[in-house]
Amino acid sequence: MAFSACPKDCFDSCSIITENDKGLRIRGNPMHPITSGFLCYKAKFFVDAALSEKRLKKPLLREGKRGKFREVTLEYALDVVVEKIKEIINDCGGECILPVEYAGNRALISYYFPRRFFNRIGSSVLQHSLCDEAGSAALRTLLGTSVGMDPEDLRKMRMIVFWGINPAWTNVHGWRLAKTSNAKIYVVDPTRTDTARGADVHIDPRPGTDIPLVLSILNVLSNYGIDAKEIGDIVLRYTPEYASKITGVDASRIRDFALDLLNERPFAVHIGYGFQRNIKGGLAVKTIAYMMHLLGMDGNFIYDAKHGIDYVYLGGTARGRIINQVNLARELERNDIRMLFVYNMNPLNSLPNQNLLREVIERKNIFMVVHDLFLNDTALFADVVIPAASFFEFNDLVDSYYHDYIAINQKVMAPPGEAISNHDLFVLLSRKMGFREHYLFEGEDEIMDKVLNDLNVNRDELYRKGFARIRRVRGELIFNPEGLREEIESYSPIEREGYLRLLSPTGIHGVGSQHDNIHGFDIFAHMNPSDALNLNLNDGDRVVIKNEYGTVETFLKIDPSVKIGTIIIYRGSWPSLHGWNVNYLTTDDVQEYSMGAAMNSTFVKVEKVRDV
Repeated sequence: MAFSACPKDCFDSCSIITENDKGLRIRGNPMHPITSGFLCYKAKFFVDAALSEKRLKKPLLREGKRGKFREVTLEYALDVVVEKIKEIINDCGGECILPVEYAGNRALISYYFPRRFFNRIGSSVLQHSLCDEAGSAALRTLLGTSVGMDPEDLRKMRMIVFWGINPAWTNVHGWRLAKTSNAKIYVVDPTRTDTARGADVHIDPRPGTDIPLVLSILNVLSNYGIDAKEIGDIVLRYTPEYASKITGVDASRIRDFALDLLNERPFAVHIGYGFQRNIKGGLAVKTIAYMMHLLGMDGNFIYDAKHGIDYVYLGGTARGRIINQVNLARELERNDIRMLFVYNMNPLNSLPNQNLLREVIERKNIFMVVHDLFLNDTALFADVVIPAASFFEFNDLVDSYYHDYIAINQKVMAPPGEAISNHDLFVLLSRKMGFREHYLFEGEDEIMDKVLNDLNVNRDELYRKGFARIRRVRGELIFNPEGLREEIESYSPIEREGYLRLLSPTGIHGVGSQHDNIHGFDIFAHMNPSDALNLNLNDGDRVVIKNEYGTVETFLKIDPSVKIGTIIIYRGSWPSLHGWNVNYLTTDDVQEYSMGAAMNSTFVKVEKVRDV
């Protein structure tokens, strides 16, 4: 028996008990206060992926057009990569190389250690703006931090609000904490998700109208002594009746929500990442936090977590040119980038405006190195593909951006063929580059010891239980409403006549794009019956969905849980399997806060495919 730790991009960061004596088997660690002895629905695919015959076992070298390869040895593949790196550095400098990475593997060494190499060569730096950064930056401007409460304190709340998150699918242990508490549960989400069905109250605003919803709540609360003095005259305009016309939420439900926020204190708000992926999404998060401050609950949000981990030690300090992640295609057009080195990410699946991104990479003939377990869509575009190790095949530590436990991940089997961990890959690259600095060759055990020493973690406890509690670092909350008034005055809801708003949330089966090739994702276009009737569409019709970014064809699923005026296509499906995914349609426009993503401000037309 060994302990594993889920390094996927998920709040829960589960501690796992793994056995590999009679085949690879996993179960939730029952001692862990969050994992609580069970794993999410997706966990069953971890073993399937690790043991899959589809896994890459030998490096691949492009031959001819993209997608055509021949197998080579790891030694030869790394020689090709190093030769190209040296050529680019000599020609135009390290900034012409861009590591394209994110949270496909969040284990501390796997995530941070490769940065030491890229900092050493002076590469450009990818700005992580795709997921939660807009809301995080907005919280920091208002409160001085995006680090919220310990989720275990949800048990002390009289009311819990899940705002723009579907934890029944994406934070199952947080959902359990809420459901086993005595708290009244609200869900704010345009879609009647499984979470909304399990809540006491579901508030369903139109997408992108969270700001007027909050302002109308403050309007009600102004009658009970809650003074929004910084924006008082704006709040006066947003009566529940006025806001109802914008949000689609009945005025009476707005009043009830406001009074529950006033009377059911202490309350907590788990601020999700979905609604902040809109134009003005960061401002929406900031407006919610402002409301919480006025009610004396400004520390009672869940958004991010930080601990006393020395992230600079783990990855070093980047000083290169910043390249934004969300509109990467446009960044590649205006910057001289000769190489993309991809790991922990599948950008030719997960980034918006896919058609432009692929076209730019082809047109500029950008050299691509991809390190992955599978020949996914990004790997198919690569010049060199290096097989990666699964998390059962290396030692590491996993922290959480939700709770306050660090977990150990123990190697339980060897990688297949010449598959290699992130750590070992970049040690070999450093050696072939002729580098001599110790920090580029530091071993896994040495790094883990340093991290655990800094955290004052008892190793005996960690190796006995699989996890240890660590200190949350937030600092003092500092309220700074400067500029809020001007920002709110600049807000106006966006609509496009004759179009539906496209939402692209996470499905129940995947973590980003992981597992579509193992299980298969929902690739239907989900539409409210009313919209289907207006467009003369029937369940199962083949439809074409299009806008200025692209066109896709798929089948329609009439779904009453979908808000009128919206259409849902779940993200993460592989274009190499289905011919498209939702990011063929999503906007790469960015918002003010941290140039954050605004994919949920995408609009599309939907038509039935006519038989020829």
